Amino acid sequence: MADAVNCDEAQDLLALDAVGALEPAERAQMEHHTATCPTCAPLAAQYVDVASLMSAALEPVPPPARLRRNLMAQVYAEASAAAPNPWWRRLVAAIPASRGITVLGVAAVAAAVILGFWGVAGGRSASTPITYVVSGSTSQPLVTGSVTLDSARTEAVLTVHGLAPLPASQVYEVWLIPAHGTPTGVAFLTSDPAGNAWTAVVNGSLDRFETIAATNEPVGGSPGPTGSQVLSGHLGSS
Repeated sequence: MADAVNCDEAQDLLALDAVGALEPAERAQMEHHTATCPTCAPLAAQYVDVASLMSAALEPVPPPARLRRNLMAQVYAEASAAAPNPWWRRLVAAIPASRGITVLGVAAVAAAVILGFWGVAGGRSASTPITYVVSGSTSQPLVTGSVTLDSARTEAVLTVHGLAPLPASQVYEVWLIPAHGTPTGVAFLTSDPAGNAWTAVVNGSLDRFETIAATNEPVGGSPGPTGSQVLSGHLGSS
């Protein structure tokens, strides 16, 4: 018999299953719970509906080869650990709260976005995504894009088209800018193989910020913007 999971765990599994990221054992745990849980059972179809929208919101980005090596090294290191957490629980726990993560793979990002858009507030009811337009600056006037965030303004996906390629020594760093104060670096844009679309995921509250922007910076980022601003967008009130 599958190990028992609670509602929070089952709903995490539902989100991951919606993007095809579950092994049979984890799916069995989820199905065993939802078969008798009136709260979780109706969510399965809703998560699938949300996941079906991801292809329109994100450009697939193949993970770098080093990602597989790092993941396998972690698996081998944890193989002898006593009672390790399930991999899906470690994935959810690994999403940083203070600094955004760049896109490493469409499945992982989709799961993170689904979990962010379906927050925990008296049960995981769906929230309505909010989309704002971003546009290029004088240095790159052909840039277009959007930032999509949940109604709680705690998870955002920035997708941009038309950015010029960068030398290996530079990155596009994403900044959140308050009405008064200094910009905060929150993520790095990652391009698809063709260099047509650039995407970043930003975690954390956006409430005190007025603008999202990006500049070209040295690899590893900068304490504050030093390069040319390539895009910006106003984060209006919801």
